[in-house]
Amino acid sequence: MSEGKLVIGLALVGCGRNAAALAAAAAASDLCELKVAADVDPRAASDLARAADAKSHVGDLESLLDSDADDVQAVIVNTPNDSHADIALAAIAAGRHVLVEKPLALSADAADEVRRQAGRGDVRLMVAHTLRFMPANVQVHRALAAGELGKPGMLRSHRWLRRFPGPPGGWKHDPARSGGLCIHEAVHEIDQALWLIGERPTHVQAQAQPDLLQIHLGYESGAMALCGVATGLPLGSGYYSLALIGSLGAAYADDHHNVQLVFRGERPQAVVTDQRASGVRAQLDEFARAITQGREPSVSGADAVAALQIAEAAAASSASGQTAQLTETGYVLA
Repeated sequence: MSEGKLVIGLALVGCGRNAAALAAAAAASDLCELKVAADVDPRAASDLARAADAKSHVGDLESLLDSDADDVQAVIVNTPNDSHADIALAAIAAGRHVLVEKPLALSADAADEVRRQAGRGDVRLMVAHTLRFMPANVQVHRALAAGELGKPGMLRSHRWLRRFPGPPGGWKHDPARSGGLCIHEAVHEIDQALWLIGERPTHVQAQAQPDLLQIHLGYESGAMALCGVATGLPLGSGYYSLALIGSLGAAYADDHHNVQLVFRGERPQAVVTDQRASGVRAQLDEFARAITQGREPSVSGADAVAALQIAEAAAASSASGQTAQLTETGYVLA
C-alpha cells in the first residue's frame, strides 16, 4: 500500500467463485485493502482470509457490519444472485459503499430499489460489469469516444463459456435463483452494448436454448447489436470476441489475440493488448476512486437497472417468440 493515501477497507461477502481474483486485485491495489473475508462456510472464509492476510467472519451480515465499523468502508457482494439485492440493501443501511457482482438483482424493479436507497444514503453503488474493464474493450471505447470510428452501426459480441461448475442442483442451475441465461450472463453483453453504442435500444428479439442465447437489439438510429452467449462448452477456457463497425472505421477485439482498429483511409492497425490480465483490478480501483472522490462510479446503479430492463425484455422475447418493444421503464410484446 502507498503511504499517505486514503485506503478503502473492504469486506468481501461470499468467498466462493471469483473471490480469489477479487482478493488478488485488492492485494495489488494501492487504493483498497481486503480487511474481512465473510462466508456462511467457515472453511471458505478462513481459507481466503488466510491467503489474503485478512480477518475471517462467519455469521450474519449485521454482526459483520457492526463489529468492523472502523475497518470496513465498503462491501463487495460476491454471493448467489438471489441474495445480491438484500445484502446490498443491508450494507447501504449500515452506511457502507457497495460493489455488487452482476446482476444487481433478479429484476429491474428490485435493482432500482437498491439504486434509490444508495442515493438516499449518499453511498457509492457500483455493479461489476467487467466487460467494460477488459483492456481490449477499453481501447475500442476510447476509439469511439475520440471519433475515430464514427457513428456506431453494428456491434457483434459473443462469449463462449464452460458448463456451469458444481452439481446440477446448484444455484446457477436454478433460474429462480440465477435469473436464467438472459439475466445471469447476457446482462454483461447488454451493458456493453449500452456503453459502446451510447443509446438505449427500441426493440429486442431473442432466441434461446438451455445453453445457447442470441439477442438482437435494434436502435432508433439504425444501429444494431448482436449478442451471443453459449454456456455448454466442456470444462476449460472460454472465448470472447467483439466486433464494431462504425461510419468511419471498425474495431475488433478478443481475449486470445489482439485488438485491431481500422480507420478510413489508413491501413489496418493492430493494437496488441494483454487480454490475460484481468480487468478486475481496474474495476476495483475505479470503485475505490469513486469513493474517495465522492462521485458516481463509471458503472452506476442506473446502468445496472437499464441493462436488467433489457435483459428482462430479451427473456420475454425468447419465451414468447415475439419482439419486445422497449418502453421508458420496461417493455411490451408485439
